[in-house]
Amino acid sequence: MATLQQQPNKLEHAVREAAAWIRTHQERFWSITGTVIATAVIIGFMINRRTQLNDQAWTQLGAAQGLLMQNQYEQANKALSEWSNRYKGSSANTYADFMRADLLYGTSNYAGAADVYGQLATTGRPDEVRPLAMSAQAAAQEMAGQLPQAEATAKQFIDKYPDHFLTASMYLTQARLAEMSGNAPGASAIYDRFVILYPQSPWTAFVRFRLQRLSPSPSSPLPIKK
Repeated sequence: MATLQQQPNKLEHAVREAAAWIRTHQERFWSITGTVIATAVIIGFMINRRTQLNDQAWTQLGAAQGLLMQNQYEQANKALSEWSNRYKGSSANTYADFMRADLLYGTSNYAGAADVYGQLATTGRPDEVRPLAMSAQAAAQEMAGQLPQAEATAKQFIDKYPDHFLTASMYLTQARLAEMSGNAPGASAIYDRFVILYPQSPWTAFVRFRLQRLSPSPSSPLPIKK
């Protein structure tokens, strides 16, 4: 084992060897150093440029959202197209796709909106976007008349996100779609499940009412003839 006195001697020897190598290979040394510095500058520029582009992307996307919220669909569509040409691939890309789906929904292209929402439900980033997209997908499918697909999407949401804040509403969606398809027993089973899971929900009274309406009423007794 090297002693404390030997260690500094080794360090000094290494430094002297490095200095000697630099003296005899100055051109190569400065070439390497220059390459490293240039690379660092380029990387720094790219990071700074990317940060600026991301900031600009969010700002421009906010302007497009303002148009969409004012139901100025044509202008919003144009703004999103221009945004995509400049900022696609930025950190705001998922939200731009979500907005594009909202635009399709707002212009009654429900099938197209459902497709975009479905893609976001699978690949959206960050992951928190995915349940929101899946919920919107079910709504778009229902509006497009794709009732079996909408019911399947609602069930998928419940199975995948049982503790999400939207899960209660997805139970109601699934039950309503079951009713619309004529599956009264299936709707009743979903409503029963809802009452057990959400006894204090603002919707529970409505759910109990639906259960009463779906329950088979006893046949009325025939009147007794005198």
